[in-house]
Amino acid sequence: MTEENGRRRVLVVDDTHAHRYLMATWLRAAGYAVQEAATGSEALQRASAEFDTVVLDVNLPDVSGAEVCRELKNRPETSPVPVLHVSATSIDAAARTAGLQHGADAYLPEPLDRDEFLATVGALCRSYDEKRGAHRTAQRLDDLGTALVPLHSARSAEEAVDLAARGASSVLGRPAIAMVVVDADHVLRTVCPAPGAPLVRGSGDSPIQPPGGVSSALMPRDRVPAPWKDLLTQAGVGPSSWWTTWMRDARGRLVGGLGVQVADSQAGPTEEDRETVRRFTQGTAVALANLRLLAEEHRITRALQDALLPSDLTVRPGFDVSACYEASDDLLDVGGDFYDAFDLPDGRVAVVIGDVQGHSLHAATVMGELRLTLRAYLREGHGAERALELLNEVLRTDHAETATVCVCLADPVTGEVELTDAGHLPAMLVRSDGTARPVKSTSRLLGLPSPDSRPPYRTTLAVGDLLVLATDGLVERREGSLRDGLARLQAAAAQIPGTDPSDACQHLLDAFDDGAREDDVAVVIVRRTSGAAQ
Repeated sequence: MTEENGRRRVLVVDDTHAHRYLMATWLRAAGYAVQEAATGSEALQRASAEFDTVVLDVNLPDVSGAEVCRELKNRPETSPVPVLHVSATSIDAAARTAGLQHGADAYLPEPLDRDEFLATVGALCRSYDEKRGAHRTAQRLDDLGTALVPLHSARSAEEAVDLAARGASSVLGRPAIAMVVVDADHVLRTVCPAPGAPLVRGSGDSPIQPPGGVSSALMPRDRVPAPWKDLLTQAGVGPSSWWTTWMRDARGRLVGGLGVQVADSQAGPTEEDRETVRRFTQGTAVALANLRLLAEEHRITRALQDALLPSDLTVRPGFDVSACYEASDDLLDVGGDFYDAFDLPDGRVAVVIGDVQGHSLHAATVMGELRLTLRAYLREGHGAERALELLNEVLRTDHAETATVCVCLADPVTGEVELTDAGHLPAMLVRSDGTARPVKSTSRLLGLPSPDSRPPYRTTLAVGDLLVLATDGLVERREGSLRDGLARLQAAAAQIPGTDPSDACQHLLDAFDDGAREDDVAVVIVRRTSGAAQ
């Protein structure tokens, strides 16, 4: 209902003062707020969506009532407002039919019967209330969908709590505070003081628990918990009561909560608001539960990946090998990047780096299988080309993924190195004098039909020279080409001669720490030392 001091509003339009006065008097006596207009132009100026009904004389001196009605129905803001035509001259069936066809919602001939007139206006106002209620409900449902979709795409608890607070405030049009329980000792809270307003964030070591195990409750203004008070004060939200709902996952674990401001601390929110909050918190609870499951999967997968990667890269004297691994900032899932370094029976050293397609627990398990299988083939005495061929058969037979791999076989006595590639990023050869250049012999990645051959690239490392192996997550960016990324890597690598390999790895990661990385990264650095057995 559109109200003026609690009353429905009616616009009465009639050029005859006596008629207009009579209708306005009846309406005011019945409790309506009335505005009057004597011409069609005046009616069009005053009409707005704030009126509940327009009483419109058919015969006006400047613009006919039919034209005024058509204009009102053509305006988006006034089209839903009911129009009641009245007339003392156009009273036959044809005139009434034409008026209704032109958009009027009802038609009464004059002289008017008071009771029939008031009953007709009341019925039109009620029908408009129902239309507005249906429109409001539809709009809220649309707003709910708009608010919940981003929540289900949230990749962190911090993002989720912000989206929950902002979404609730937007849907309900009032201040809202959201809570996300990260774990038993870590709770995030965000206040959105108004739709579109800046957020105020905080955290604590325990959630606000529901009283008596209920799922929803009215929190009076004098019982607002201390952690909320500080945030609400910062957000500029004055003392008020809050309708609070707690959210749990399928196991009954508390995952979050939502508080929305209520105007009537005695009655609490309207039934419509309660239903809106219920729908919103249902969707939010599912999003938070899924986010918690993703975080748990990420923790387990990361632990598995750490277990599948080698903890020790010590090899025969003659080479120092260091590696570092860094997960993407933007992905909860882990990738299939891997590396390895070990001694071979023929006296050489094998250093391997690779990347399995995908970011999941499955990609991590495939990564572990490929690393250990490749190690076994190389230790059996297979050359790098043959080992990669056998590994390709394993991948194509047992898995749908593809992978890139680079195998480095190095002689610690002579410093001779063979690089055999399967679709991997070029290695970077860094001389002790500070010159750096990419080196590789290109061949097809694993998981596809094999090429005719994978010829190795051969070079020799002098004492102090470095060989840099990295996965493509280091250099690839959504904006920029691979060529640009390799040029950046070459420039960064030229700065690491004389640096300890572990420090050199970190230097390269820092050189690409631009916030735009979207993939996991592994970096391996091999340095020729003077400790070779003669």
